Amino acid sequence: MEAGSCPAAQRYSPRPLTNGERWTADELSKLQARRYRPAAWVAFLRSSLKRSNTNRRERPVMARQARAWGAGGAVAWGVACAAAHRRGDLRLRLIPGLVWWFGVWRMLDWHLGMAEGGDGDPRERLSPADAITLARFWLVPAALGTVRSSQGLPAVIVLGGLSDWLDGALARRRGRTRLGRDLDTTADLAFVTTVAIAAHSAGRIPPLGFSVLIGRHAIGLAISLGAVFGRARRPAIRARPWGAALRISGIAICTTGATRPGTLLLTAGSIIPPRSTAPHLSPA
Repeated sequence: MEAGSCPAAQRYSPRPLTNGERWTADELSKLQARRYRPAAWVAFLRSSLKRSNTNRRERPVMARQARAWGAGGAVAWGVACAAAHRRGDLRLRLIPGLVWWFGVWRMLDWHLGMAEGGDGDPRERLSPADAITLARFWLVPAALGTVRSSQGLPAVIVLGGLSDWLDGALARRRGRTRLGRDLDTTADLAFVTTVAIAAHSAGRIPPLGFSVLIGRHAIGLAISLGAVFGRARRPAIRARPWGAALRISGIAICTTGATRPGTLLLTAGSIIPPRSTAPHLSPA
């Protein structure tokens, strides 16, 4: 892995960058230089699709693996929907769930080039940690379909929390990749936000805990998007694992009917600030 030598790479991150990160830094710099005009976005998307097609051709094993996972998730969703018809409190919707899962698979397929370690070495296959992260995406429509169930929704939330812990443990054992890092963050945001909105609309999370959680997510998303598209830099914040555990536990407890202790945990977890991942540079 070579250190980033161009100004765009140096601005993106002071750390040495992988090939994929240098490409990202260069494209973001071009987008910023063109002031985010529609033509600039078209060029950005065209370049992204071209790189995605190249990565897919260069990693046929990983591409086939991603397609197999996508097909397996679709079949599993169909089976879950069929089983849910036996219970009146479960309303899993087949078509919306398949549309969501197709979008998740396309996102994965588009970003196969990000499956590279911090040393810049491309991975040959998706990892077990990636599979667990995708399972958390899969649970998003399941949360919507179980929102009226006294047992179903808490169970889905617990499964989502366990998947967050497990994929982190597996990733640390094998070595994190850029793909795994960004998939994990996106899955967390999609799952927790969906669960919170659905449960609040059903009256199962009080306004205080809901507002603090959504406010946290909105601020974090604004900071990350501002870093990437405003300054062409890699976001330098990361949620603390124990804070995430408090938030998930709080939501789950609220949905069981114990709203007071659940709200306390949810609020406490939501006000815990993220940790900085920016490198500490020694003074010259």
